[in-house]
Amino acid sequence: MKKTYLLSLFSGLSFGFFAQWNITQVHLTSGSYRNFGDEPSKLSDFGALAPGSSILIKDLSQYQDGNYMYNFLRPYPGFGGSSNSSFQSLQLGLKLPSCSGTLRLGISNFKNNAMNAYLSNYESFVVDTLVSSQNGSMTFVDSTVQRNIYGNYSNQQLRLEAAYVWEKDAGKRWAFSAGAGISFGLSYQSKTTLLFNEYTNSYQGYGSGYQGNQTNTFERETYKNPMNWGANVYIPLGINFRLGTKRAFWMPWMIYTELRPQLAFQSIPKVGMKFSPG
Repeated sequence: MKKTYLLSLFSGLSFGFFAQWNITQVHLTSGSYRNFGDEPSKLSDFGALAPGSSILIKDLSQYQDGNYMYNFLRPYPGFGGSSNSSFQSLQLGLKLPSCSGTLRLGISNFKNNAMNAYLSNYESFVVDTLVSSQNGSMTFVDSTVQRNIYGNYSNQQLRLEAAYVWEKDAGKRWAFSAGAGISFGLSYQSKTTLLFNEYTNSYQGYGSGYQGNQTNTFERETYKNPMNWGANVYIPLGINFRLGTKRAFWMPWMIYTELRPQLAFQSIPKVGMKFSPG
């Protein structure tokens, strides 16, 4: 009998506590982060994520870091010179008693490109010299080989989010908001992808249009990786536009944009922790 009484008392207190919370907002958000200042990944960092890779055991002594060029060329979607994330989230805005701000609680899905590396190697050999019969100009014909290796570690993360936000001029047509927030979650679909590409041209004359036999060799390896965790600490800075201030139908609807300076924490299995602002 005593146990039943305590359970009823706890349930009553819980109901009374949550009844003080009023849901005043529903936020649907989609956005992206680009991290700055994180150290570029090396292809050797992928050894623990891709055990037994035939690409990583190639002779890389003549390869050079190509990230400086890869940021602009981006030959394969999903690979880039620095880490980045995109997300979609659903948050509820709760008005608490005796508080001037709004507590946002929600859930989000993150897509992360956490590690990227790119190496390239270019070789050319003169195989022929063409002399013009009209003016005696010479054209050197080369045999060329271009090799590229790309490495990428990515995952998706399901996260819980919490933020506390103050709004200036709330209820008016234009309003401004600022606050502090955090998200934390675990990953799924964690994977490492390695690509190797070799392009050869046996007879290439620059400026003359000569093309010889061309071959293009392509290798791709994909490895599943263990679950990990990730977190963001951010400052939401927003501009809100209310669709209506007089008609009851439009008053609850609002379009807003937010800038979120953040610190990102990304745990990578068998590699360690990555920390970067964005």
